[in-house]
Amino acid sequence: MGKFKKRIKEVTKRNQTVNLEEFVKHRLNPIIRGWGRYFGIGFSKKLFQNLDSWIRRRLRMIQLRSWRIIRKLHRELRKRNWEGELPLLVMTRWKNSKTQHVHFAIPNERFREIKLVFLLDIYDELHPQRR
Repeated sequence: MGKFKKRIKEVTKRNQTVNLEEFVKHRLNPIIRGWGRYFGIGFSKKLFQNLDSWIRRRLRMIQLRSWRIIRKLHRELRKRNWEGELPLLVMTRWKNSKTQHVHFAIPNERFREIKLVFLLDIYDELHPQRR
């Protein structure tokens, strides 16, 4: 598992600005799919859930870094009808990728739209009796 996390960290460096859709399709999905299919038989569902959330957090950090300025996050929040005060975040901090503002601006459904492979889906496919 350490080797998998190290590989994902190498691919999802936070200092890059990329098109998230292309990045997921060409760089990230093959790694996730290969590791998930190979180790999906023996690993637990909870571990796959934790890894999925960690990968999504890394992708949120890449998106924040790509936006660069807080106004783009504010624009996305307004587009999704955010009610409340707009945050003042530093777009390059790891801890900010876990805030409720960022989760509201970049929800999990967004990752389904860009066709990110979820380890939990692979697990459910390999273990249909455990759903």
